[in-house]
Amino acid sequence: MAAASPPDTLYIALGDSLAWGDGASVPDQTGYVPLLADYFQGARHGGADRLVNLAVRGATTGSLIATQLPDAIALIADPTTDTRVITISIGGNDLLDLINDPSDPCLSDGTSPTCQAQIWSAMTGVQANLPTILGSLQAALAGDPGTEKIFMLLLYNPFDGTGNPLTPFVAQGLRGADGVVDCAADANPVNVGLDDLQGCIALVFGAIPVDSYPLFAGRALELTHMGEGFNVHPNDEGYEVIAKAHRVADRAG
Repeated sequence: MAAASPPDTLYIALGDSLAWGDGASVPDQTGYVPLLADYFQGARHGGADRLVNLAVRGATTGSLIATQLPDAIALIADPTTDTRVITISIGGNDLLDLINDPSDPCLSDGTSPTCQAQIWSAMTGVQANLPTILGSLQAALAGDPGTEKIFMLLLYNPFDGTGNPLTPFVAQGLRGADGVVDCAADANPVNVGLDDLQGCIALVFGAIPVDSYPLFAGRALELTHMGEGFNVHPNDEGYEVIAKAHRVADRAG
């Protein structure tokens, strides 16, 4: 009897335009996901021989659950595969949608009751959706052979260093009023930002947070396309910074 073929070892990427590689000169080569594919192929870092990038530009936490998550679970459940690594970049569009249109209340007054209500609604959605995403992935991986790692990207402020008046508004949306990721911030909701939710929920579900925020601090014009207009996406150098942050987080974990 012929020996069974070894399973196809996978690196699955989930997320939005960052995971897709928007802003990279060649998205499927110089985005952070393809940059990491070679790294995760190494035996010491996962041994994932094949990249499957399910990311969709414009994705939110809700749309990831509806579209990408079922495909990821199907890949994990496939008996011919062995998932080794999953990276996730999601949540930015849940908040960015609040400042995309000139008529958005948060653009005219970020402290207005209308804007604050929209922020609260977006944060509540992220807080509900991230556990669904991570919990579903971990449940599926429990039946997968071997060991796996999940990485959750904490977002940078694409306005930091541009002089744009939105800089402090976005900073508070990402890091909260206290400016740090604090898993005890629930005691004062004003201190809870998107990065707090991403990082702390990741830890609860055994995922590894990857904090890009300090790496882009004051460097948005250098590492993104913001100097060319309202384009928050990284350039090739920015994507290399994000990829390196994953490698550092992997070795530290």
